[in-house]
Amino acid sequence: MTRPLCVCAAVLAAAVLGTACGGKATAPSATTPPVAAPTATEVFNGTLPVGGTKFYSFTVGVNGTVNVTLVSVGGAGVAPDVTLNLGLGRPAGTGCVTSSAVNAQAGAAAQLTGTYAPAVYCVNLADVGNLSSPATFGITIAHP
Repeated sequence: MTRPLCVCAAVLAAAVLGTACGGKATAPSATTPPVAAPTATEVFNGTLPVGGTKFYSFTVGVNGTVNVTLVSVGGAGVAPDVTLNLGLGRPAGTGCVTSSAVNAQAGAAAQLTGTYAPAVYCVNLADVGNLSSPATFGITIAHP
């Protein structure tokens, strides 16, 4: 004798729910590492030459949020609202290969933010053709 499909499905569902509610058997769950808030702030100051780039390396110790802020840009003949390319990536040889970048003006809010695993990273600042004279800059890097 065969049972209707809906009866079998109901019995199976009740068994699964009963096991799950009883706490006797649980399916393994994928775990994601916790995301730590920034606990350190590093300052990257320098002078960016016309058509040039500058980069700075830093270490993220635990999986967490990294915030990069181009805080200031200045210098003789440099407009305070000049747009530069700000990037975040990994050091490679004598440079920085960026995985995320944005054209940004100096400001108080982070222009780049993301979650990063423990490793060595770098911040890169580049002239996108807007500088007519070298520019002084200040960047903060907040990370765990």
